[in-house]
Amino acid sequence: MKVVRIAVLLFGSVVAASRAAETNKLPTMVTVDGIIYSNVTWRTVTPATVTIFHQTGVASIPLEKLSPELQQRFGYDPQKAAAYRAEEAAAAERRLADAQARERLRQQREAEAQESARQEQEAQEQKARDEQSREAFAAIQKANASVEVIPVVKVVSAISLLDTGNYLAQVALSNQTIICAHFDESGKRYLEEATRKYADWQAQQNSVGQQLQIAAQPGTIVLYGGRGAVRIPGGGYGLTYATGSSPAGPASSPPVAAVYAVREENSSCYSLKGSREAGQAEGIKLYVWQ
Repeated sequence: MKVVRIAVLLFGSVVAASRAAETNKLPTMVTVDGIIYSNVTWRTVTPATVTIFHQTGVASIPLEKLSPELQQRFGYDPQKAAAYRAEEAAAAERRLADAQARERLRQQREAEAQESARQEQEAQEQKARDEQSREAFAAIQKANASVEVIPVVKVVSAISLLDTGNYLAQVALSNQTIICAHFDESGKRYLEEATRKYADWQAQQNSVGQQLQIAAQPGTIVLYGGRGAVRIPGGGYGLTYATGSSPAGPASSPPVAAVYAVREENSSCYSLKGSREAGQAEGIKLYVWQ
């Protein structure tokens, strides 16, 4: 029915336009709602409006606002005009609905594209994090597998400065082993202090060994000196020699610096890391010099 109605309306428009074109008696000036249009040329006619060209532009005038003579000339019918306007409004609504649907579809596709890009970005970032985690875990395994605790007694050679800014020297361990070691500025100060403490300890031991002390025991006088003792029994039995330690300076262990180190590949050297484990950073163990 809508198709038939539109066809009828269009047919009426063509007939009205034909009527306007067949006559030269249409006015060249018209007043509508107090507005005067001059030099008027009558153009397209619909069941509800007529389009005119005038001196200052173009206008679309509702037929109901024209004089009865012009309304009759253009075949104005209020019912047809109302039907035409209703159809025009419905068509406008359909066009608006179509435009809104297209816009929603565009926004949806744009949102889907953005979401896809976001997921792809997140996937790439997660992949990078996973790779970093694997590398960090491998570094932890390597560090844990290669770190040793070395009981350093003293530095036994000159400390040499390397081009890298670190230092190289030979150090003595508590088991009398001599090893090659690399260390940084903090390690240098630490090992120098350990060497000083060892020297002080050794001087103390030498001093104790040179002292001569007398201790009285029941029926005996004992002279202690160095690592031995001279026993003077009471009752005039003479002098006898007996080995032993001096009570004035009992033997003590040398000061030992426990150093964390990593054995260098294809080398007899160690890289000294620190004297104390200080937690972890990004999953990798840290060692600091005390």
